[in-house]
Amino acid sequence: MQKNQVEEGNVKIVTKIGNDTAFYNPLGKFSRSIFVKIFSAYAISRGGNLTYAEPFSGSGIKGIRLSVEGEGFSTFIFNDIDEGSLRITKENWENNSVKGEGIFYNLDANDFFQSLVNKGRVDGLDVDPFGSSSPYIFNAIRAVKGGGLISFTFTDTQVLGGIHSEALEKRYHIRAKKVQFLKELQARIAITNVILEASIINIAALPVFAHVDKHYVRTYHIIKPKASLSSELIKNIKYITVSDCGYNSLEEALYCPYCGKPTDSIGPLYVGNIFNKDLIKKAHELSKDCKSCAELFEIALEENDNIPFFYDTRYLASILRTATPSKNMLLKMLRASGFKSSPTVFCPTGIKTCAPFGVLESMFYVKESLAKT
Repeated sequence: MQKNQVEEGNVKIVTKIGNDTAFYNPLGKFSRSIFVKIFSAYAISRGGNLTYAEPFSGSGIKGIRLSVEGEGFSTFIFNDIDEGSLRITKENWENNSVKGEGIFYNLDANDFFQSLVNKGRVDGLDVDPFGSSSPYIFNAIRAVKGGGLISFTFTDTQVLGGIHSEALEKRYHIRAKKVQFLKELQARIAITNVILEASIINIAALPVFAHVDKHYVRTYHIIKPKASLSSELIKNIKYITVSDCGYNSLEEALYCPYCGKPTDSIGPLYVGNIFNKDLIKKAHELSKDCKSCAELFEIALEENDNIPFFYDTRYLASILRTATPSKNMLLKMLRASGFKSSPTVFCPTGIKTCAPFGVLESMFYVKESLAKT
């Protein structure tokens, strides 16, 4: 019998058995490594012995890696509407050194969420469909216990990036355009969607981590069934003013105060904090076996995520017609001038700073000080 075998992390799986096939995306390997670290950090903080579920198991690679490599979860509930995929998931579960109990369902995703509600809900849930998680957010959140962790994948990155503006407005009810802080825009649109869906039933979906790749957006949320917390999150949903010169601000302006050209308004967007530093610190401690994970968490720990939206030094250099400065030297100069500044997980050449835009612009012209380090 023909079997397609794959090795990832500490597990081995098959994606085809005879006529049965299961979805497996090799481009998601790093995302799954981050997932294992975040969910393990969360489970440890809760004392372990938790229940995890996933509605779109495919090959089962994500839940199986969490069982084999992760910590704190003892029950793993897999679901896939495709019977062939579910058979493959079962075989993959049985053929790896898993820890805990495996339970398997063959249901539509929304029916699966309702079954979890009926059985008392779960501590951890990962929603990873093909395309947008948006149609599943409301029912998925209902399936998670208070204090539980839920994560979402959005693969409609062109829509989230404002490239297809009509589709963005229809699907997410947000107006946007292509901007220099593209990946953070994508993450915050997704986070806004989750927060608003949860708010319908007075639940706060507190953002705790997010990262973006070319092919996907990943967001993580702690679920708190508290109307006042939900209201606090919604207070941080605002419009942002942007200009093609690179200027952005939470203050409304018809014309850019720096270049004088008409501005655009993007939103409504969640502009509050998106990183839980305690959770990320623990995830970083668990990442000794994953250098790329550790590096991402290190940047997240340093990032000033209370400053929404970064500046891309390459973009600004092209607008100002100067050489792209060293990011490290630019951060050093901004901090020396008393402005809170940091790198960002969303762009290797991006910086976040509370410095006025004009001050940031002026530093691009100090070429001697910005010699690359």
